[in-house]
Amino acid sequence: MADKITGKTVLGAISDFIILALLIGGAGCAGYYVGINQRLAPIQLVPPGTPAAKTLAQLGLKGPEQKDPKEAKDPKAARDPSTSSSQGQADSQGKGEDEPAANAKLKYWLASGGADYCGYSITVKVNGTPVDAFFGPDKIIDVTKLVHNGDNTIAFEAKALGEQYNKHTGDPSYSVTVRLIKGPHVQETYSSKDMLMSYTRTAADTEDNNEVKHFTISQ
Repeated sequence: MADKITGKTVLGAISDFIILALLIGGAGCAGYYVGINQRLAPIQLVPPGTPAAKTLAQLGLKGPEQKDPKEAKDPKAARDPSTSSSQGQADSQGKGEDEPAANAKLKYWLASGGADYCGYSITVKVNGTPVDAFFGPDKIIDVTKLVHNGDNTIAFEAKALGEQYNKHTGDPSYSVTVRLIKGPHVQETYSSKDMLMSYTRTAADTEDNNEVKHFTISQ
């Protein structure tokens, strides 16, 4: 004989249905909540090639514009196509900058030699401009800025200092000499062909002496 449907049975079924509905609803709400949070979560940038990583384009987002590496280093160079060629020319011209070109302007300098304490001070003027006084050897002064194309003058003014400054009195083998030298670089060593002129006073000389010489420059 079939069981009779009672009120308790109906209530139990309704309770089971309500519990099932709550479980399904809760699961749906939880899934929705998780989905929303994942969607709103910040995008994490990873290195290219990372497994399962998506590009910004795949996510429907606009990424930063890609720049040419040359433009990143020098934006102006990227905008101006002529910059790279001119820069290359400048670099090629800059190579060997320390090496004098065949037509480079020559240098002119005064160099003294001889011995110390020969009893003289020799003051030099180039084109009327005083340069310095020479008492002994191993003194070098660049006078390139005082020299010009055409005729130039160089004046030697020797002043006798007396026996107190002359340790070789009467001996002509001891002297102080001032030379005008030309060359690509100002340096201590030079050849005789680079010497334009010289002026000498010996320990045997005792009088003041002035002398003006001329030399011509053509470049």
